[in-house]
Amino acid sequence: MDPTTTRRETEIEDEAFAGASDDEADEERDDLSEQKLEELLTQAIECFADEGEMPCAHIRTFEDAGVLTMNRGLVLQLGATEFQLTIVRSR
Repeated sequence: MDPTTTRRETEIEDEAFAGASDDEADEERDDLSEQKLEELLTQAIECFADEGEMPCAHIRTFEDAGVLTMNRGLVLQLGATEFQLTIVRSR
């Protein structure tokens, strides 16, 4: 495990690839889509908020929020503050 990886990040990754053989899990990691990363980030942020590490967050996908873009991403609202996280696969 990478020393910068938290226990919760490892749990989320394990949950995402549970039930797959080692070869299948390696292949899925190589073929991680923008949509799958969007789902994993949503889960991670929700877990982080549930543990009381940050204020309650409202998370929507770009599509659900009506963001006019062809990219995938998340709109994260923390009280009156809003962030847009764009997900673009570079390779």
